[in-house]
Amino acid sequence: MSPFTFASIETIPRVLQLVVGLLGLVFSIRGRSKGVSGLMVGAFVVMLVTTAAGIAWQFLSVEVPSWSASGNLSADEIRLIFMGVGIPLDAAALLSWLLVALAVVKSGRPPRQPGLAPVNYPMAAQPGFPATQPGHSQPIPPAQQPPGTQH
Repeated sequence: MSPFTFASIETIPRVLQLVVGLLGLVFSIRGRSKGVSGLMVGAFVVMLVTTAAGIAWQFLSVEVPSWSASGNLSADEIRLIFMGVGIPLDAAALLSWLLVALAVVKSGRPPRQPGLAPVNYPMAAQPGFPATQPGHSQPIPPAQQPPGTQH
């Protein structure tokens, strides 16, 4: 088998990571309306960029034998190139996991804005209307209530 075939086979798990990352990004963006942290969206973006860069590097590294055969690069220089690419990729992967961890920690905290109620929280009664209770019908405005009845 050719080096390109080997590289293609080796990228299958990374392509699956891309698919899972895309799904996570879509769900985290949709979840933003339900209070999902923006850190989670950022984490998935970093994961996707890192995974795509890793796939590209996998295919670029197929040419390493020609780099060394050309005589322009020594083994130490090639190792330096691999280290120079590997460290930023690993640092970005670490960053994405840290963002996930921060988003999970942040999601367990109550909102910091005291004036905002959580989603699906009952709204306060409007002036001139009695307060509603969960499971009851909408109140009748005071002007339309029969005389002598109160809610």
